Amino acid sequence: MNKIFGYLLICVGLLLIFFSLIGMYKVFVNANAVTQIVQLADVQLNTAYGPVLVPMKGISSVVNLGLFAVFMLFVLTAGSKLAGVGNGLLKNERIYEAVLQASNDEQRAEALKKL
Repeated sequence: MNKIFGYLLICVGLLLIFFSLIGMYKVFVNANAVTQIVQLADVQLNTAYGPVLVPMKGISSVVNLGLFAVFMLFVLTAGSKLAGVGNGLLKNERIYEAVLQASNDEQRAEALKKL
């Protein structure tokens, strides 16, 4: 049972890792647009020379790219943790099977000595 669950966790972890890597590749290499979560309004600053309008569209896109990168890194980390837990389950299962195999071999050796 632990083997199935361990392999399932590894597969889900790998899927999350590939999802985040493909998502970041599409955005940063192929220049696909990210979902606009933050939309900053233009800011008007009053200076000694009069009011100055500062456009925030470029800053808004940088903030959205940063939020996307943080979210994808979070998904990547979660996937790696899930795969690590699955790997740990498989390791424990293999150790358990090795101990059982070794105890069976010792019982067989004792039986052969009695003959």
